[in-house]
Amino acid sequence: MKAVVFNLGITVAELPERQINKDFVLLKPLRVLINGLENAIYVGLLWVEPWRILGSTGIGRVENVGLDIDKNLEGKLVLILPYSQSYGGIGTEIDGLLCEKAVIPFDSIVILPQSKFNEKYILYPYVSFAFQLVNQLNNGSTLIIGSGLYGIISALYLKDLVTKVSVYREDGINPKIIGVEEVKHISQEWDNIIITTFKSWIRAHIEDFVKNNTKVIMPKLMNSWPLISSNKITYIAPKEVDGVIEYINNKISDRLFQEVVSFSGDILTSFPATKAGVILKMDEIFK
Repeated sequence: MKAVVFNLGITVAELPERQINKDFVLLKPLRVLINGLENAIYVGLLWVEPWRILGSTGIGRVENVGLDIDKNLEGKLVLILPYSQSYGGIGTEIDGLLCEKAVIPFDSIVILPQSKFNEKYILYPYVSFAFQLVNQLNNGSTLIIGSGLYGIISALYLKDLVTKVSVYREDGINPKIIGVEEVKHISQEWDNIIITTFKSWIRAHIEDFVKNNTKVIMPKLMNSWPLISSNKITYIAPKEVDGVIEYINNKISDRLFQEVVSFSGDILTSFPATKAGVILKMDEIFK
């Protein structure tokens, strides 16, 4: 099968189809999102094993299941989260979605509504992360460091729930959000800091930016990353959470969706993503 792999660069290769382990599913990827994680691999901020199939987040249709999985799942439309509690990062620590047939752990999928193919559901991991923040944050001011999809969706969700939300951006590619201010410098004034960048400078210097009771939170995307961290950081893994689908339907407008992601039918020109994300149309890529 054809697959997009990391091998001292990102390239298309011909690989044998993967075996279906007992707690995995075989699916046909329909849409795969290239985002900050894949960008980090592309520019060398994040190392993955050579010949790893890339692609951490997407939408696909299940074609076959392992021995431990209910066969009624076959034919279902599913969302693939970027992290498996059992196996680690999808497309980083285990093979991902940028291939003709992907083999993915069952615990990293969410069954989607079957009546309508909604490409906005590819934002599920980011909304899931934002939903889980509420139980972790202090009351008061919150700073989000990073300008990718985790940062955008978290800011959108939190702006009406905490006293103040600000964003420290590393670039200018993402939309402004009403009720969220942009800051140019990081100080010790924050009750909460949410780190959504793959760059290591903030983790290396986090002690310089926190008060004694500041909550520091990051998304959990791999078991082996980050190498540089702090015991002050709490990690939240994207997972299935009640209400995420309804939030996407009601709160993620077509305009916002089009501002943060673009679509492409060509793999190699999509790296690095020029917006917060690029959605690859897999049915065009692997015809």
